[in-house]
Amino acid sequence: MAELSQHDLFWVERRGRFSDRRLHPTRSLHHYGVTGRRANLRRKGDLGLMQTDHFEKSVWFAALAIIVLSVLDYIFTMFILSSGGTELNLLMDHVIQQSSATFFAVKYSLTALAVLLLLSHHQHTLLRTVKVKTILYMMAVGYSSLVMYEISIIFMI
Repeated sequence: MAELSQHDLFWVERRGRFSDRRLHPTRSLHHYGVTGRRANLRRKGDLGLMQTDHFEKSVWFAALAIIVLSVLDYIFTMFILSSGGTELNLLMDHVIQQSSATFFAVKYSLTALAVLLLLSHHQHTLLRTVKVKTILYMMAVGYSSLVMYEISIIFMI
């Protein structure tokens, strides 16, 4: 049998102290989505697009608010259109002409994808000036303003 070097002996001893994480099944995504393990960048050199799986409550609230407001926007838009209104966004107007289900699928998919991307990179800055979580907050405020505007249109009808 080959003799182990000092370096190899160090790692054999070190491994003996820790359990092998591969022996246990990986926890579900639900566990990490709720409690998470990686809340911050580990090193100052980690300036790339590293993702985290632990979020502040305000970031979770903003993401959830955007999704809920997007669904409300769909409902109010369909009500306004059925009352004789017109869609000013040319792309969405084209999608609405297909069907309302297609409109909902496209609208919800685009919003959810944007929220997921912003949520997973919420600790980074864009162009070294704006924090990504600030963009998430601004989206929530923008959707809130849009929904309030649609409500005011509905009361005028």
